[in-house]
Amino acid sequence: MPPTPDDLAPSAVYGPAQEVLDVKPIHLLGAIPFIGILGGIFFANRVTPYVLGMPFILFWLVMWVVLISVTMAVIYRLDPANREEQNS
Repeated sequence: MPPTPDDLAPSAVYGPAQEVLDVKPIHLLGAIPFIGILGGIFFANRVTPYVLGMPFILFWLVMWVVLISVTMAVIYRLDPANREEQNS
């Protein structure tokens, strides 16, 4: 028996795939380090000036390693799944 148009219509029930596509501002915050390291490297691609005794490009990468830790700590604090009130 061939499928009817009702069988081909999208269902109103969403599964795990819809949860993956549910982008929240907290998820976008996780993209900042990616943009900072990979996107900013084109703008920071020079040896001079020296910052803290390092060429600027090396300083840029070290700075973003530290900022990634700070960003991930902020994301952890803002994520509702990590709050004790909801886990109890």
